[in-house]
Amino acid sequence: MLAQGITFDDGAFLQSCKTGLEKAKTDFSLECEYSIDTTTNSYQERLGYFANQNFDLIIAVGYMWNDAVAASANNYPGTKFVLVDAELSPPRANTVSVLFDVDEVAYPLGFLSAWWADVHDNENPAVGFVGAFEIPTIRQFTEPYLNGVERFNQEFGKTVAHHGVYAGTFINSGLGGHLADSLFATGADVMFGVGGQTGNGALFKAMELGKQGVGVDVDQFISVPEVSGILISSAMKSLDNAIYAVIKSFIYGRFIGGGIYTGNLSNQGVELAPWHDYESQIPDSMKLAIENIKAGIIDGSISTGW
Repeated sequence: MLAQGITFDDGAFLQSCKTGLEKAKTDFSLECEYSIDTTTNSYQERLGYFANQNFDLIIAVGYMWNDAVAASANNYPGTKFVLVDAELSPPRANTVSVLFDVDEVAYPLGFLSAWWADVHDNENPAVGFVGAFEIPTIRQFTEPYLNGVERFNQEFGKTVAHHGVYAGTFINSGLGGHLADSLFATGADVMFGVGGQTGNGALFKAMELGKQGVGVDVDQFISVPEVSGILISSAMKSLDNAIYAVIKSFIYGRFIGGGIYTGNLSNQGVELAPWHDYESQIPDSMKLAIENIKAGIIDGSISTGW
């Protein structure tokens, strides 16, 4: 049996986790249960509930579960745990951490966003981002994204500006929209929305103002169709594939306790979403430049700065 302590159906990060678990449930005939709980002081209690119900594998999604997972792994040494999107500290022999090198996709998307802004705004080209919290899992998107903008500026002798702000919450779409509105007012032409409903709010504001956006975690052209018309691409974590891979390793006795599963460009653990409606608007030369950047990241000749 498996249990997962998450919220879901958010059209982004959490929904992708659910998709991976549902696929594993079908393929391996598993019994699964979900727990929706955002109250920090009850995390350990929820993990203990599943462990006491003899669930064999418990998946906790998000850095905020770290302390509860570490304690529960000690209290229930016969139970396996997975911490998604964070490295468990300190590590435990019955726990696997799932990480993603999202900087590897944020960087080329910053380059692409800078190109778009430069082409479509000769007077004041700029890009922006609205992030949830100023924490490593968000900064690993936003900082390489801005580094990609700087790469474009240096390569082509341009001066595309960049602005960004952190909202301090994952779940406030209205605040995300308000912050994005302020960034658009300062001249942003493309908005990167990073962080659950807050990031989605920034994309909705881009849609409202007729600007462009970049999605996060999943292909938001599909998961948030209301903003599909303004999405150039999305910086995708293949959360579904990672969840499925870790569950499969558990089923077949290859669970790497104390270890880390890392998704990156080389193993398709992170990816750029298809261009969709922008396929004809992005020239072959820019598509080739993006592919060359990705290849350089994979072979180590290009650094994302993260």
